[in-house]
Amino acid sequence: MTVLDEATAAATYPATRSGLLSLRAPAFAHVRQDARRRGFVMTVDALAALCVAALTSLAIDTLPLQTALLMPLAWMLGSWLAGSYLHRSLKVQLVDVRKLATTAVTLWAATGVIAQFQPIPGTRAMVLVGVPATGVAVLMARAALLPFARRWSPLASAPVVVVGSAMSVRRFMESSAAKAGTLAPTVAAACLTDDADNAADTGTDLLPELTYSLENLTHAVRAGGADTVVVLDAVAAKKLREFSWQLESLGVGIAVTPLWHVAPHRVGVRTLGDTTLIEVSPPRFYGGRRALRDIGDRVVAGLGLLVLAPLFAVISAAVMLTSRGPVFYRQERTGLSGSRFKLWKFRTMERGADISQTALAARNYYSEGTLFKIRNDPRVTKVGRFLRRTSLDELPQLINVVRGEMALVGPRPTSTRPENMASDYVRRTLVKPGLTGLWQVSGRSNLPWSEAVRLDLHYVENRSIDMDLAVLRRTLPAVLGRDGAY
Repeated sequence: MTVLDEATAAATYPATRSGLLSLRAPAFAHVRQDARRRGFVMTVDALAALCVAALTSLAIDTLPLQTALLMPLAWMLGSWLAGSYLHRSLKVQLVDVRKLATTAVTLWAATGVIAQFQPIPGTRAMVLVGVPATGVAVLMARAALLPFARRWSPLASAPVVVVGSAMSVRRFMESSAAKAGTLAPTVAAACLTDDADNAADTGTDLLPELTYSLENLTHAVRAGGADTVVVLDAVAAKKLREFSWQLESLGVGIAVTPLWHVAPHRVGVRTLGDTTLIEVSPPRFYGGRRALRDIGDRVVAGLGLLVLAPLFAVISAAVMLTSRGPVFYRQERTGLSGSRFKLWKFRTMERGADISQTALAARNYYSEGTLFKIRNDPRVTKVGRFLRRTSLDELPQLINVVRGEMALVGPRPTSTRPENMASDYVRRTLVKPGLTGLWQVSGRSNLPWSEAVRLDLHYVENRSIDMDLAVLRRTLPAVLGRDGAY
């Protein structure tokens, strides 16, 4: 019996008494895990909405409790219609800001329309307070779930089985291990497409204990309780279809890796004749979204300067009292489209540090890459060392954001002139440099320079509001952890 015959036989469902085929999904481990995860998320959303309904009813006299209790029901229905509870969506992103915002805006509009035609007591309070408060509460509740949805936790998504050569599987495992503690998928088993000798030569220390040959794909999925098979290498379309038939009875899907790292919002599916195409849209660096992003960055940075004014005064006094020289240090950096601007920082070094840089460079103190940054730099003052470890010396760059020279999130600005940059590195200048970035929240100066460049290019080509929010959310833990800061 061939693989195709086995797949066709496995995909046959038992007939019911009515003679129709039974399409009920089998109760495999990944189905139970997804159902448990979805149920928990829905329960948390409902509790958050109920708490908001009770509190708003107590705080606003014109909002009866019976009207306020309509909001949790409406929110759950709107979230379900927006696809917030699809197990595939929850597997990719537990805190989907876009879907939550869509639900809030839809309910806001629906409540306003209903209020015009059916006068219900408290609808104005629901529009002005209830809907926005419910959206914020659900967002905070989802964010609070993240620590309980990490890999190997009870609320984690079902694991995956990877298919590919030993080299490809090893690379995938390294990338997954680098995101330990995140929502990166757990690899339960691997099916190698090369022979045992080749796999041994490649080095399989990072491979999972459950390693099978390609002929045992179904057994690997069952043993690992996986809900997805990830195909890492190029496979013929006929072979992929055979895989899908073979896994159909298990309720398991197939995912293929793209040619390069592409964010999901740039990938779409379209048909041309009878051919299905996967289309990657080009990145957009101009337009209305960029203008709105710039305005938002400037407003937030301006408010930040006002709120942090007392802290600025304390740091300025500490810098002046412990060393001679100006409070601020300004250095030329490369910005959008290769333009040069003055970067603001609190001074962390003794006077004359620029002159002594030549001597340090001669002693091979250069760190990898284009930035001059060394551990235990003898030029750094005691206060400056504290400011660097806590990243407080970077706060004056809010001035650069207000001036429009930088953004809140983006590649970190470099002093290298554009004419001296490598061709791939020049792409960083397609967007404004940022106060924080993907490189900073992923290890900073501890990362190899090639990895830092890869992260910067990934952000430039795939940036989105969701990515910016994720970077901002990870910035404070990265700063408090002080990893790679010196």
